[in-house]
Amino acid sequence: MNSTNINTPDYWDGVYRHEWESGSVLSGEYHRDYAPIHEAIIRLIPDGSRVLDIACGAGLLCRKIKQTLPSARVMGVDFAQYTIDQNCKRDESLAIEYRCVDIRKSLGSLERAFDVVIMCEILEHLDQPEAVVAEAFPLLNAGGRFILTCPHDDAIPDPEHIRCWGHDELFHLLAPYSNTVSFVHFPPPYFHIWMLAYLTKGGLGATSQAAR
Repeated sequence: MNSTNINTPDYWDGVYRHEWESGSVLSGEYHRDYAPIHEAIIRLIPDGSRVLDIACGAGLLCRKIKQTLPSARVMGVDFAQYTIDQNCKRDESLAIEYRCVDIRKSLGSLERAFDVVIMCEILEHLDQPEAVVAEAFPLLNAGGRFILTCPHDDAIPDPEHIRCWGHDELFHLLAPYSNTVSFVHFPPPYFHIWMLAYLTKGGLGATSQAAR
């Protein structure tokens, strides 16, 4: 893992600027389109939910949620202003709300509550993931669903990744927030290197469940 965190707003502004201006985001073959993972997330969201996507990037998951579940009210937040601006232009007709928020320390500035909170492909980029998760949970209504995805262990070596997460580490991160933490694992040949964890906001003393 990289000891110096390169994941800053300026860094990701540059990454997303390149991806938007090169046409990659709108190409239909965007390399951040994790289709099976996105589909698994959407299956966990009741239509009509108020949904928050933390670190929404180019807004692909937000768009998929709104297009699949048209009654959902979707907000995406990211600390890269460039992609937030592009998302707002692209998705104006879908009524998706986007905001530039420093997800590392300012999630508490969001004044509303949500039925579903998603952290997809962000945990491994954070210096203080426990603090970010702790700040995200008050945004979730009682009985609401929290969904998190990340690579399994060091399956994707990358200088952007600050910390490895295995099943046990992810369970212990989430256990204080619910009675049950459920896991979804994906089959080979490609998406098996990711894991998805979800829970319903509740009490203490979590148990773990696994599913495919």
